[in-house]
Amino acid sequence: MSGARAKPKGIYMLHSQGTHGWEFANWDRLQPDGEGIGLHFRESPWPDSMLDLPRGPWRIPDYAETPKLIFDSKRKVQDIHAVEYFLFISDKMKSLLEEFAPKSCEYLICETEFSNGKPGPKIWLCSVVDSYRKAVDVENSPLIRVTQWGGYMISGGADWCFLPAVLKGAQLFRLVEYAVAIFCDQSFKDICKDRGIKGTSFQQVGFLPK
Repeated sequence: MSGARAKPKGIYMLHSQGTHGWEFANWDRLQPDGEGIGLHFRESPWPDSMLDLPRGPWRIPDYAETPKLIFDSKRKVQDIHAVEYFLFISDKMKSLLEEFAPKSCEYLICETEFSNGKPGPKIWLCSVVDSYRKAVDVENSPLIRVTQWGGYMISGGADWCFLPAVLKGAQLFRLVEYAVAIFCDQSFKDICKDRGIKGTSFQQVGFLPK
């Protein structure tokens, strides 16, 4: 219809769904504190704080060992599974990310095998590292509160107003103020569906004005 206002594009949190079908063989040996793959505030030193770029808590640490995954041969392998700040992804998902979000992620190949000793599927540990500060119009996002440390406290809903001038076309990204989540735009969500990516779940949290 002539003169109709353009519909805002959706922005989503990217989650995984279902079971991953594997177990860690060396979770307690990856880092000196023995507590797994990610950031542990009291034990693992990081060069920057939660709100500082470029490192933040979402970069892959220098592990003492390569993550090793033991797969159940009777369970299907999904293309994506979220663990803490990170994703474990298939070659298929990695190819999609490298094509549509080539500067958004860093990767580490995992060791894999099936529980019967046979070689496992190719799986990558992936971290989304493309991160933005002040990419949400907080004044027009009534369900977001800013904490005394500068982070976001969320009460729910899907009314976040993202700022296209800050995101500059990013399709897959993080917010410095809400580092635990991975965000994507409508186009990336549609690409995952079109390519038949298994294991993704999308929760709309807001919109990107035209």
